[in-house]
Amino acid sequence: MRARAFGEMLRGAMRARARLVCFARLAALLAAAGAALACGAGEGDLAGVDPAAFADAAQGAAAPASVIAPLAADAAPARKPNVVLIVADDLGWGDLGSYGGALATPSIDRLAAEGVRFTDFYASAPVCSPSRAGLLTGRYPLRTGISYIVFAAEASFRQRLSLLAAKLGTRLGASDFHDSFVAGLPASEITIAEALRVAGYATGMVGKWHLGDFSHDRQYLPTRHGFDFFEGLPHSNDEFPVAYWRGEQEQTPDIGLAQEGITADLTRAAIEFVEANRDRPFFLYFAHKNVHLPLYPAERFRGASPAGAYGDSVAELDASVGEIVAALARLGLRDDTLVLFTSDNGPWFQGSAGGLRGRKGMPFEGGVRVPLLASWPGALPAGRVVGAPAMNIDVFPTLLARAGLAAPRDRAIDGRDLWPLLTGAASASPHEALFFFHDKQLDGVRAGAWKYYRHVNRLCWPLPYDKPGTLPGEQTAGYVHADAKTGRSANLLDAGPMLYDLARDPGEAYDVAERRPDEAARLEALAAAWEAAFVANPRGWR
Repeated sequence: MRARAFGEMLRGAMRARARLVCFARLAALLAAAGAALACGAGEGDLAGVDPAAFADAAQGAAAPASVIAPLAADAAPARKPNVVLIVADDLGWGDLGSYGGALATPSIDRLAAEGVRFTDFYASAPVCSPSRAGLLTGRYPLRTGISYIVFAAEASFRQRLSLLAAKLGTRLGASDFHDSFVAGLPASEITIAEALRVAGYATGMVGKWHLGDFSHDRQYLPTRHGFDFFEGLPHSNDEFPVAYWRGEQEQTPDIGLAQEGITADLTRAAIEFVEANRDRPFFLYFAHKNVHLPLYPAERFRGASPAGAYGDSVAELDASVGEIVAALARLGLRDDTLVLFTSDNGPWFQGSAGGLRGRKGMPFEGGVRVPLLASWPGALPAGRVVGAPAMNIDVFPTLLARAGLAAPRDRAIDGRDLWPLLTGAASASPHEALFFFHDKQLDGVRAGAWKYYRHVNRLCWPLPYDKPGTLPGEQTAGYVHADAKTGRSANLLDAGPMLYDLARDPGEAYDVAERRPDEAARLEALAAAWEAAFVANPRGWR
């Protein structure tokens, strides 16, 4: 009995010692992760840029009119259109009927039938905040300092703790959450709204901002970044508390989950802005909350779609687009207005990527390829389809040129004017290459039909198990079998790099990097050159 008891006690002590060793190892890993988080190490290829580059008060003090000149008379457009730019949230490339989707979207599809549809159009990031920064500034988001989601400044203790754990887990490869260089869009960035005001446009925004939590810091209000009018939300509708604002006044501190009326309120505000500015050129930026989670469509849309609450929310989004276009027609403004429709990134938990690989958070096609529809009766051809690669950074220079303005001369503008593609005067992309980022890493490059990736979180976002610089990523990269008989070695988990021919393989199913090392090397060289130029001049000032 005593021997048996002693044996049990010994085994218990050994188990306790093993647990202590495990806890000690985990503590060491978390300490290392915390140290990396504190110093910014391990973020990626471009994380070592000095954050002071984004604190440029002198540049921010410059008036847009001092760096934006009118186009020469022979290059100026015959007429300046009104512009309505509608951006959906987390809408899949394959959700729309005009893109072969199964959901009924008659109002959005009418824009395609009456205008131009891009098949290979991209968001400048696979998540919301950097994508919106790229859209509004015409620059790759990393230049603005917004490389990842700008999280709400006010959150519950539980939310903050969860986010901290997720960021610590990022260092271990267990999750994928990061911090941008900045807390919001720097004042030195010139938005479409600020630029178009130089040409005399009235500017308004309704919807989701997500470029700095102005409930916490008012310097990030849209009205401080060129918009004369604003009504909407500071960030996503799942980052509670979610305040509702009009102008620079908070209307309610938290809408909570009573979100059924939000799309109707935003649509009403958008139409009121158009009505108030019907006698002058105007720019309306409508950034929908649909179809971001949580999904609470209005009562009249519940059950409208066989695709559940997601499909109902798409139907609500489509109806809002129809109401905006109908208001333009009622006011006699339709033939004077360029309407653009796109999404900020690919679908998240629900929605269709249209057979493309990947989803939100991933630089694969399904995460970044988004719709772009452009309709301007009498100015753009009806039913035109454009297959040339383009990106939402191209919207900025395209709209400036339509307003008779040159691009700002004091900074690099990465976007290109899409007007020749829109009208049919050109068929080739204006870009030699387009670059794809995940936080501060340049993950991929597209040039022509070729798409190249260095390393991609291929399993599912936010689980970057094959990213270098993480413990699981190192294990993946090191999972190599060496065969003494043949002298061969192979990585059994295929860690990359990868190359896909999108003309033959739009679903990115077949990696041909070994078959076409010349193309892989060419695109890698383009990526390396962009990185070197960015490190030398992160903001692209001239």
